[in-house]
Amino acid sequence: MNITHVDAYFEALSKRDTLRIVPHLAETIVLHGPIFPEPTIGKDAVVEILSGFLETIDALQVDLRFASDRDVAVFFSFTCRGITVKGNEHLHLNEAGLIDSIEVAWRPLPAAVQVQQVFAATLGFEAM
Repeated sequence: MNITHVDAYFEALSKRDTLRIVPHLAETIVLHGPIFPEPTIGKDAVVEILSGFLETIDALQVDLRFASDRDVAVFFSFTCRGITVKGNEHLHLNEAGLIDSIEVAWRPLPAAVQVQQVFAATLGFEAM
């Protein structure tokens, strides 16, 4: 499977470029992440979450990526207001190679909680 969309998506994330992430996402994408307890469904809703993420972080760096068929694992780190978080994503690709599912995990837990609180304040929702 061609993972061109995954590489371009993470390049856009690294550059904090919301517009450049959009073409790599399927219309029916589902995001399972550490920001909200319930999944975020649909391209517009996921782009809104990712836009808030990019507005809040200082930098993102991809550390490792590997793929098997239509599944891709990416390990990365990012900083947000001096807080460093390590993360990983399991991305699934549809037949066209677009990202149709993202599962996100962050660690260490104290840093993930701090960042979730920053996002909540920035995006105007209640922190967990």
